Amino acid sequence: MTSKKKKVYAYIHTHWDREWYREFEEFRLRLVEVFDDVLEKLERNEIPSFYFDGQTCALEDYLEIKPYNKDRVKKFIKEHRLFIGPYFCSTDSFLVDRESLIKNLQLGISDSLKFGCKDFIAYHADTFGHSKFIPEIVKYFGIDYAMFWRGLGELESEFLFRNLKSTYLIEGYFHDYFSTNVSFEKKAEMLKRTLGRISKYSSDELLLPLGADHLAVCDNLKEQVVNVNKLLEDYEIVVSSPFEYFDSVRNNFKKNFDYEFRDTKRNFILPGVLSSRIDLKQQNSLLQWELARLTQPLQAVTSYLGLTKSFQNEVDYLYKELIKNHPHDSIYGCSVDGVHRQNKVRFETVEQGSRALLNTIKSALYQKGSLSVVNLSNYCLNGALKFETCEKLDKKYNAQLVSKRKGFPLKKVYDVNQIPVTEDYTDIYEYLVDLKNIKPFSLQKITEEKINLLSTLKSSDTSIENDSIALFVVDGKVCLKDKVKNVEYDDFIKFIDRADIGDSYNFGALKGDKPVYSKVLSTKIKEQGHIRSILEITFEILIPLKSSFKGRAKSYGKHTLKLDAVLENQNDYIEFNLSWQNKSEDHILQVEFNMKAPVTETVSDDLTGYTYRTFEPDYDIYSLVPAPRGIELKHNTAPFQKLLFVQGIGFITEGLQEYEVFKNKLRLTLLRATGTISNPYNPTRGTPAGPPLPTFDLQMRGEHSARFALGFKNSIVAFEKDVEKFYQTAILLEADLPPASLFDISNEHIRLSTLKLNAENDLICRFVNMSDNSQKIEFKTNLRNNGLFEADSLENVVKNYADKKVSANSLFTLLIKH
Repeated sequence: MTSKKKKVYAYIHTHWDREWYREFEEFRLRLVEVFDDVLEKLERNEIPSFYFDGQTCALEDYLEIKPYNKDRVKKFIKEHRLFIGPYFCSTDSFLVDRESLIKNLQLGISDSLKFGCKDFIAYHADTFGHSKFIPEIVKYFGIDYAMFWRGLGELESEFLFRNLKSTYLIEGYFHDYFSTNVSFEKKAEMLKRTLGRISKYSSDELLLPLGADHLAVCDNLKEQVVNVNKLLEDYEIVVSSPFEYFDSVRNNFKKNFDYEFRDTKRNFILPGVLSSRIDLKQQNSLLQWELARLTQPLQAVTSYLGLTKSFQNEVDYLYKELIKNHPHDSIYGCSVDGVHRQNKVRFETVEQGSRALLNTIKSALYQKGSLSVVNLSNYCLNGALKFETCEKLDKKYNAQLVSKRKGFPLKKVYDVNQIPVTEDYTDIYEYLVDLKNIKPFSLQKITEEKINLLSTLKSSDTSIENDSIALFVVDGKVCLKDKVKNVEYDDFIKFIDRADIGDSYNFGALKGDKPVYSKVLSTKIKEQGHIRSILEITFEILIPLKSSFKGRAKSYGKHTLKLDAVLENQNDYIEFNLSWQNKSEDHILQVEFNMKAPVTETVSDDLTGYTYRTFEPDYDIYSLVPAPRGIELKHNTAPFQKLLFVQGIGFITEGLQEYEVFKNKLRLTLLRATGTISNPYNPTRGTPAGPPLPTFDLQMRGEHSARFALGFKNSIVAFEKDVEKFYQTAILLEADLPPASLFDISNEHIRLSTLKLNAENDLICRFVNMSDNSQKIEFKTNLRNNGLFEADSLENVVKNYADKKVSANSLFTLLIKH
């Protein structure tokens, strides 16, 4: 009696990297060829269906070249033979923020619905690890199923990921057996090995992707499957779709997991991408925040109030350009140099557009002699804001002049009824104004009672301090003091450099390497004022010019690092602005903090909540290199979005999203300089991860800068207001705005994620519950409106709004009818 064969649901796909080891237009030419063939095979019924990688950007790129095929595409989608979306592009969940992921899905789902596609699986087939809270983003869109690879370790095939029905692509997505030119017996042999490994973690129903990176669909698939099935004793392959597989295993989702997936046991997570081409991460972090928390909300509020026109279409355009930099190989920094040069152009496009929108709004609101603030923060503002003006500021504002330059007035540049001429070229003054008690979500005219006159700021050529925090340099050591708790941190900040003989995917540890440390050369007060002071600390570090598996070079590059410690009067954190020129290759440069005790636990911000991690502080990767074949050594590194909390200290960064733990040291990566996409001899990863193409720009030569801050508090939540101040969620304008309180949500755990407009000029308010418990939202507004409504993830009205509980770590959208 023969045993029952296990059923294998095989789905046909191609994994489409928009850009990677070839530039976008190079890959698009191949895309057109591949998808032409897919359409032909669907037309001739040579394949039953095709899964287009869970994204829509590839289809958009194709139709820009062949728009006349749009109706053919729609036909196959209607017949449930072609599946697109839900994402616009495949992306990461650590290096992009909540609103970018939401916009990515909104674009992808909207495009899919226009083509008639309504069936979605959240497809994360090649993401390098998965945020604990990615299910909350997916569930926000009503998507029931997800597929994952990388980072899941020894999990079984079907599981619940924070109640999201999920499957683990046990052996990855790249299976091209039917494209290989070998006998059916050989193909059956390869499949037996693969299916045996998948079967170990699966039920009697298996999922098998058929395809690979940028691979066309093989010829004669039906005939091949029939012949191979004859040779498989234990399995029967059925060419199907992921949807049929999910339907067949719908009762198998029982074990629920509630943690991030960054396990390296069964497949690589390639964590070096968190710091590869770190300049991309810095630009992305700043622009994501600016769009979500400043530019988009400001234009939404001023338009809703009738003070300016709506610029939502312009914002949507900029968001799409930004998200074109979020395909994983793009934001990961693991592509050829040409790809990342194009990434920088896109970032510049978004930066220029955002700046133009902000300046257009400033120009439209301009009123000489008046100051007003728009506070879009979740928190009351007590602190300094800066702005530029062509006029010297009245002494009643107690302002601090911080710079002066030549330029054109905004009215001359951004008013469509004026053009600047030579005579308009004038002095532009930049001021700081120290404010107090500016309520969250409000517009406020600045009067004398809103000006903070008390200053506790003190400075010398070796120190700066206020009532909360002090920094001082003694005997070449940078020390900090928590003045509230009266605790000093001796020799707290220094810079460390080590060899990195890895690649864009993984830091490469050099056996026997000894770190190089910086020394303080000098200190001086760079700026001294009653609102802000800046202490410049100059470091020197001698970094070997090159490194290889043979060791570090004997010749050194003398690197001068300028660290500006910036302290404002009312701030309880110190901001640091670092600048230097990189002259060396194959190395990793980090800023190191000397903690009070070994670092065993950290808390960091994540998409819709906080991630708690434990570390082995004595773990030493150098004792384990070189890695055995097929093994990626564990790293004591981890990602975060903007905020990291360790032993009562909060670290806020602008695009420095990788930290490392070693003994009592916490390190933030400033730069990783390597020169290859995938080094086949990387000592910390026993197998290549991509093509060994040289990438000269990846050595990161030239000028660099970094921005971060730190302070002392009892919890990570207490630092959220500092994050909003650090990134800017309030704007000071030369304007006479009508006082307005926009709304109140009466719950510190529920926070504004963004504000925007729809086509009817209704105000869309998206909130996030950052708490691990359900929280009640009690929304109140003084804005004139025609009703409050609950909206869905695509911002369509669902029902009338009523106070409700928002589930833990979940999103909620409210629409204020104009």
